[in-house]
Amino acid sequence: MNIIVIVGKNKIFKKVVAGFGVVAGIVVLYLAFVYGAVFVPAFTRYVPSDRKNIKHFKEKQYYDAYKIEKNWFEEQNAQEISIKSFDGLKLVAYNLPNKNPVGTIILMHGYHSEPLREYAALVHFYYDLGYNIVMPVQRTHGDKKGFYSEGKYITFGIKERYDLRDWILKANQIYGDDTPLFLQGISMGCATVVMALGLELPSNVCGVIADCGFTAPRAIIWKVLKNDMKLPTARMIIKIGNFLTNKLAGFDMDDYSTFDAINFNINRINQIPILFIHGTKDDFVPIDMSRQNFAKCLVTPYYDLDGGVKIQNNSQQEKYSLVELDGAVHAIENFMQPATYKDAVSKFLEKYNRASETYTIHILQHQGTEF
Repeated sequence: MNIIVIVGKNKIFKKVVAGFGVVAGIVVLYLAFVYGAVFVPAFTRYVPSDRKNIKHFKEKQYYDAYKIEKNWFEEQNAQEISIKSFDGLKLVAYNLPNKNPVGTIILMHGYHSEPLREYAALVHFYYDLGYNIVMPVQRTHGDKKGFYSEGKYITFGIKERYDLRDWILKANQIYGDDTPLFLQGISMGCATVVMALGLELPSNVCGVIADCGFTAPRAIIWKVLKNDMKLPTARMIIKIGNFLTNKLAGFDMDDYSTFDAINFNINRINQIPILFIHGTKDDFVPIDMSRQNFAKCLVTPYYDLDGGVKIQNNSQQEKYSLVELDGAVHAIENFMQPATYKDAVSKFLEKYNRASETYTIHILQHQGTEF
């Protein structure tokens, strides 16, 4: 009788162990899937092919315009400069000095992209307005066979904002810290420049042009997993992904956001102006993210005598504006609606460039020229 009981218990035990083994195997396979199919493609280096670039521009006319302006830039023989990041990476950038400069503009490109894909036309435009151009290759971007910045993981603006601060210091080293300086970012580059406003920056930073950026790493990754990829386990995937970013990439998806940076900026005595630009047909970064960022700029939270949080209008809210480009898609608004886009940014630059008299001369010379 005892033998029968023992044998029965052994069978049950083996079934339990086997069940645990199956569950453990499924968990391991799922973790491997998240790591290999989601984390690695999303957070590591990617070099867009010509085919991907053509797809990015949607229509042949925009791609052709990009190729023309890219050729113009390559004919300028821009300098190649570099810095060492706060965590020891070699980061590179193109530097194009202007013969008659009225200021400097640093142009930050977006996720899985490169400087010229997004700025080919704008760099020509800004150069003709009299700006020195600094175009960094973001960490973990660029082709390792050519011009690239070091890095193992992309951090969606979390670490990139410190890289931008160091590029500002590099630009000031080259052109002087009394030269008016503007920042522009597109897509992830936009999140980078806005997040950088949460840092102490040199006093010659005059303004930020924020083109189609997201609000926080978690927000945009969740949107892609849930809405674009339509993964039924998106909530679990983002939790695992955040665990991996902490353990492997050294950051948390909730470490920082544009909201944090805006809160810091609106508490400056002299707030740094921001021009937000976004296309209404952007299906990658929703226009609501720029609307949320813009709305955050218009009010100032404060504590009342009872310790409660109150909201009041930002006394410098005139420094913030939002331009919505009807029908424009992600990251190519400046190709789709060049006149409206360039009119908005040129007025912004003219208004906040502290060397305004010299700048106005360049504006007048440029009027009537279209790229």
